[in-house]
Amino acid sequence: MAPDQPETVSLYQQMDQESLSPDSRFTFLCQPDLPCFNQCCLTPTVILSPYDLLRLRQGLGITATALLERYTRQEIEPNSNLPLVFIDAYRSPEGGCPFLGEHGCTVYPHRPAACRLFPLTMGSRLTPDGVEDHYFCRRLDYCRGFDAEPEWTAASWMTDQGFSEYDQGRREWLEILLKAGVTEEMVVDALVQDLFAILAYDLDRFRRLVLDPVFIEAYDLKAEDINDLKTDDLALLKFSYRILPTLLSPAGVQKLAGVIRRSTKFFEVD
Repeated sequence: MAPDQPETVSLYQQMDQESLSPDSRFTFLCQPDLPCFNQCCLTPTVILSPYDLLRLRQGLGITATALLERYTRQEIEPNSNLPLVFIDAYRSPEGGCPFLGEHGCTVYPHRPAACRLFPLTMGSRLTPDGVEDHYFCRRLDYCRGFDAEPEWTAASWMTDQGFSEYDQGRREWLEILLKAGVTEEMVVDALVQDLFAILAYDLDRFRRLVLDPVFIEAYDLKAEDINDLKTDDLALLKFSYRILPTLLSPAGVQKLAGVIRRSTKFFEVD
């Protein structure tokens, strides 16, 4: 039997849900002896931020390109019309997260932000003062984790799960997506979507582009910057966050597209 198709997930605050405060309390404990253990991993809908992909890539010891091809799928986010990357839990006939093993998550130390946050979920909206986050508790009918004794606040749960580091690693990407949804001058076509996907999600292809003399000249990179971008994945990700906002304007899109057309390193095969 084919697995159920993924549910719709949004980065945006769902206005019909009641937000949690940092002090909101709930009980929860997920452990192997629960009858529902791993059931939530059979049909997950997990958005992967660029930082999630970086950590998974490092944990698995594979290239970003290989990670994207083997374990993920892309969909266009309806508000911004830009691509999002999801864990592909529907590739095999049996379904299930591709990182789910016999004894649970095989990438647990490197698990994405959404997995760290569960059973909480998050939605955001853009305000004049910046991004405003809202958190919610997702009580799945079959989940027995809520029957446990440990009590958490929303804030203490996020701290315990190491969510803050992953959240900080994706903030700039999230803000760019939210801004794209309200930027009237932006025309999102296939070219913009392709450029966004390369810069945000495929660091190996982006690194080849960044190290091309054509790119270095066009974006006026200094020698010390180039050295960091050659070897430091986090520095490269942060640099991609500097370039991504330029895709919100036609001039920025044409500049980057022109650089790619003249690039030689970008089209090299690993």
